[in-house]
Amino acid sequence: MQDVIPLIKLENVRVHYASESGRVRKAVDGVSLVIAPGEWISIVGANGSGKSTLAGLLIGFTPLSGGERKAPSELVVRGVLQQPDAQVLGDTIEEEFHFALSSLLESSDEQLRRREHALHTVGLELPPETAISQLSGGQKQLLNIAVALAAQPDLLILDEPTAMLDPGARDRIEAVVQTIVQQGTAVIWITHHLEETTRCDRIIAMEQGRCVYDGVPVAFFYGMEKEEDAANIRRDEQQRSPCEELGLAPPFTVQTALLLKRKGLLHDAKPLRPEQLVKEAARWQ
Repeated sequence: MQDVIPLIKLENVRVHYASESGRVRKAVDGVSLVIAPGEWISIVGANGSGKSTLAGLLIGFTPLSGGERKAPSELVVRGVLQQPDAQVLGDTIEEEFHFALSSLLESSDEQLRRREHALHTVGLELPPETAISQLSGGQKQLLNIAVALAAQPDLLILDEPTAMLDPGARDRIEAVVQTIVQQGTAVIWITHHLEETTRCDRIIAMEQGRCVYDGVPVAFFYGMEKEEDAANIRRDEQQRSPCEELGLAPPFTVQTALLLKRKGLLHDAKPLRPEQLVKEAARWQ
């Protein structure tokens, strides 16, 4: 089987800033990553850990202090930032799509088709002449996501994409991401809400500008259990998970599963989502 050609490589990248005190602030400090097509990657960490700076490096608009970002010139990258107003260029929905797509597509018919499809995909059914100033914060965020999707990017970076959305819209965006990763788009999902990471393929955890975990969600939330642990160490005495080491609160499903494990239930099951927990718990009834 041929090796997958990566979309982006970051090699020992650094972003350092001079602070008012004269000391150097290391927003990103020696991070190396490889992003492949069709990956859904969640980036987590406390405030100030370097998540958003890393997103800026992947998009390509944050200058490097050191290291190297490698990506093909034809790569299409789109990002949706935390503040919806920061990305708006047009006065209306129609103008916003025109600014985003005119450099990619010459056909006005194709621009129209992509606009209508993207708006329908995110559930934003509004006339194209609608003024963006009339939209709520959540609607603006959905618009930004729709505009990014319309470009059909190779890499889509979403920085706290559901912060202003209601539960229904959140579920819809998660479903959209599941679809596009199956089609080969890589997605970087940055979030404080760890429940949102349970569908992804890979978690990258940042702390003080450095990558301290890069692996699958199960190991991030439950730890890497060795074979001898099960025989020789009580469940509640095992090594803490990477999530716990970072002081982050795991999803409620994981918290519940860990509580049941301490009571002698579930054993080797490691559910991440509510439906998985229900299925495992049913076996013990």
